[in-house]
Amino acid sequence: MDLHLKDGKAKVTAHLKLLNSIESKFVLSTIVSIEGPLRMKEQYVEGILESPSVVEETIPEQLKGAYGQALTTIQQLPVPVKDAVTSGLRVPLGGTFQRLFMISYLDEEILITRDTAGVPEVLTRIDSPSSSTMPQTNDPNF
Repeated sequence: MDLHLKDGKAKVTAHLKLLNSIESKFVLSTIVSIEGPLRMKEQYVEGILESPSVVEETIPEQLKGAYGQALTTIQQLPVPVKDAVTSGLRVPLGGTFQRLFMISYLDEEILITRDTAGVPEVLTRIDSPSSSTMPQTNDPNF
């Protein structure tokens, strides 16, 4: 899972893989705001389930027939439906769902948060602090 956090907005990307043959991504867009010195709020704006891609060479032999039937069915769909399937599924969330979390630890490389149930999340910085695409919050220490 990847998280890109910058200027109060976050994009979380979960990479999905099924049967080592079907790959997709779920992308969640959020707005992050500071609620106190150690507390932040995340409001979910939109979720996108990208159309899956299939690596045909890795499909198990017993599933190749079903895969061929699925392809034939998709080819027969009306063009607007086919376009909707290939562009992925967008779910507007409009800030309806949110979560609060507390910052437990923060340094140049690691951010540890806990949600209201106490479940921790450990985030590590991938980009260097001097990179222009580094994850950021409004906290000058991160």
